[in-house]
Amino acid sequence: MRIVHVADTHLGYSAYRKVCDEDSAFKGLNQREVDTYRSFEAFVDQVLELRPDAVLHSGDLFDAVRPSNRALSFALEQLVRLSEADIPVVLIAGNHSTPRIRETGSAFRLFEHLPGIYPVYRGAYERIDLGDLAVHAIPHTDGESFKEQLPCISRSGGARYEVAMLHAGVVGFKEFRMNEFNEQIVDSCYLRDEMDYIALGHYHQHYDVAPNAAYSGSTERFSFAESGQAKGFLEVDLASGTRKFMELPARPMIDLGPIDARRLDATSLRAEIESHLDRDLEGKIVRLVVKNLPRMTYEALDFRGLKELAAGAVHFEPRFEIEREKISIQAGAATINSLEHEFVSFLQRYPIEGVDKDSIRKQGLKYLKRGLEESD
Repeated sequence: MRIVHVADTHLGYSAYRKVCDEDSAFKGLNQREVDTYRSFEAFVDQVLELRPDAVLHSGDLFDAVRPSNRALSFALEQLVRLSEADIPVVLIAGNHSTPRIRETGSAFRLFEHLPGIYPVYRGAYERIDLGDLAVHAIPHTDGESFKEQLPCISRSGGARYEVAMLHAGVVGFKEFRMNEFNEQIVDSCYLRDEMDYIALGHYHQHYDVAPNAAYSGSTERFSFAESGQAKGFLEVDLASGTRKFMELPARPMIDLGPIDARRLDATSLRAEIESHLDRDLEGKIVRLVVKNLPRMTYEALDFRGLKELAAGAVHFEPRFEIEREKISIQAGAATINSLEHEFVSFLQRYPIEGVDKDSIRKQGLKYLKRGLEESD
């Protein structure tokens, strides 16, 4: 019994201003949106070659609760290919695909009429029986309802193989979280070793969490935190317990630097940046980080010229972290330090009755920080 485990395809995702200029059906569309379509199509191509007994998609098929008609149409076309090949597909809703208000409805309803396609999206546990395989599927849902359903992940009999599907982070492993406002977290005790396999989604890097549980990772790169990660899916042999990571083509993403500009003038910094960008950047997404940058040096930079150095990149993102220098003015014995320091010193010296100074200090520092960041 062989299954394929995939997750976090985020169809319809778009970013940056680059459009697809190739002579294809995608010409004129946002390049990053096209990238999600191409990686998913490549995935379906490989599945048709592998012909597994089932495909499990562990959440975030789409990037948005209300995907565009284009994203819906593309997903439908690809799922029809699998349906016509008699390869069953179980899809669970992830946090990107789950509306906050149930009455909003779900795009997954469009797939219910397809033979062999089993969308699980109503916010409740479902068991899907596929011959010798039983799939215990829990879709994403907000609130305590998700935790209440976790005990459903247990071997219940009636099938030779039993697997579970979840879209969540794992308690105790902060690296398995995406820091999204509505993500769910599951305690590792629910990753029961009695299950033949647990197909996890949400974390974008392939990772074996337990001997019988894994994240397949995403099929494309969606942030610079994923720049060095391979993207793809897992082929799992339930009889032997072995699994194989199958890599998919993904947009190259490079995170350069950081460059420490503390002792560099504009000319020296330009030369340092040129040395970092002196490589093949064609078709890649590139970020260059410059730290400890004095404001005077920053203001002297030729930004247009810097972008020309990476003209072949799909997207070039220079990130400058401007150094905040303390201002020290001597006037007799008086010293003026940073605004934050002066504010705290003032509160300590100034008598205020009936007021929580600690609360004022925290709130004041918060507003000062925000103002300084906006001024940058």
